[in-house]
Amino acid sequence: MAKKLVVLGLKNDVFSFLLEGDEVVKIRLDSKDRKRVVGSVFLGKVKRLAKGMGGVFVDIGLDKEAYLPLKGEMLKVGDWILVQGVRDELGEKGIKLTNRIKIPGKYIVYMPETQEIKCSSKLSTEDKCRLLDLIKEELQNEGVILRTASAMASKEDILRELQQLRGLYQSLKAKLKGNKKPQLLLEELPQHLGLIRSHWSDLEGIFCNDVSLWHQISNFLEGFEPSLLNKLYYVKDASALAVSFGLREALKRALQKRLWLKGGGYIVIEETEAMTVIDVNSGDACGDTQEENALRTNLEAVKEIAKQIILRDLGGIIMIDFIDMKEQGNKDKVINALKEALGEDICNVQIYGFTKLGVLEMARRRSGKSLTQMLTEDCPHCNGSGRVKGDNLYVLELDLDIENHGAGFVEVYVPKGRKEAVESYIKAKKMDHVVIIEDENLDYNKYEIRHVR
Repeated sequence: MAKKLVVLGLKNDVFSFLLEGDEVVKIRLDSKDRKRVVGSVFLGKVKRLAKGMGGVFVDIGLDKEAYLPLKGEMLKVGDWILVQGVRDELGEKGIKLTNRIKIPGKYIVYMPETQEIKCSSKLSTEDKCRLLDLIKEELQNEGVILRTASAMASKEDILRELQQLRGLYQSLKAKLKGNKKPQLLLEELPQHLGLIRSHWSDLEGIFCNDVSLWHQISNFLEGFEPSLLNKLYYVKDASALAVSFGLREALKRALQKRLWLKGGGYIVIEETEAMTVIDVNSGDACGDTQEENALRTNLEAVKEIAKQIILRDLGGIIMIDFIDMKEQGNKDKVINALKEALGEDICNVQIYGFTKLGVLEMARRRSGKSLTQMLTEDCPHCNGSGRVKGDNLYVLELDLDIENHGAGFVEVYVPKGRKEAVESYIKAKKMDHVVIIEDENLDYNKYEIRHVR
């Protein structure tokens, strides 16, 4: 399906919205000035053994040591190794690494430390057979994942990229020799460029409101896929982009706990520190039996659950409390429907099946905070029992509304505790026509904009 990408730059943050048709299917948030860990390759030095954990702690040149689980490998203190970030810091958990490096390209993902050959789930059986025959004889004790875009590539294109990625990996390995220090060797792309790399063959438009980000995207496309340059648009008015593509509605939906289904049922999504729990509730009965009604609602819920998992970037343990079904065949239908609904993201997911209590257990690879965790924060007024909009989301919505008010001086009333963040943003954008006033009576998620006559 044709896709569009909308990139909104704020002072320090970058919001990326990927749309399929008219629906926002992914929302990602990046910090402009923070080093990216997940997907980046580091030269690391083993500092100490993680006794009882089956791994080692590695110095990768950052403030804190990172953890590397071992799978049969033997490492000792002082060893130099190439590692890649697979999870950012999350609460009390530190950075997690792997020594099974993956380097993504346009057509393949290169895996020099394995001998696995995998294919995108979107490739047809015919394309899979053709591409596997093409690539097998070219591999040298190394592995690849054939991406969806490989179906449209020539043999020469794929083999040229294999050689390029192989050469890049060899240059990284060369850093293991000679005088060295723990350091970042290959930084992963920011989220908006990563989305372009993953979906470039389906993109029919890239829209950006930030001049520096527009130039960054343009420079990337010149080397990656020049044909997309005529689909890259600069739109200064972020509010116009938000209205045209329904971005505010998408953000609101992505933060809702309760989501209604067309059949009258609904799902409730609760994120906790340990896991995400999703509860499915029934709608209007329309089948002959309770079992039929349960299956119908569960199958409808599966599609929405898969969308929300990907949209919100939910990771870790996910428990889904479907409406109780007695027949194993119906449970299998729900599991198969979930796998299909997850699409290519199924490679990040492990489904364990139903427990004796009828709850579906699954886990999705976690690389960092979910969208909800990034866009909300602990409420300062209820001792952490609830969450409110984070400054990044609060400022984005405020900025869009200020642009909607057109020209002329305006007064913006914000609640106690928000003024510093808002004033910093207004100053950075040189909005000299905006005055910020603190109002202790305002709800912490609200603001008011008034024209000054």
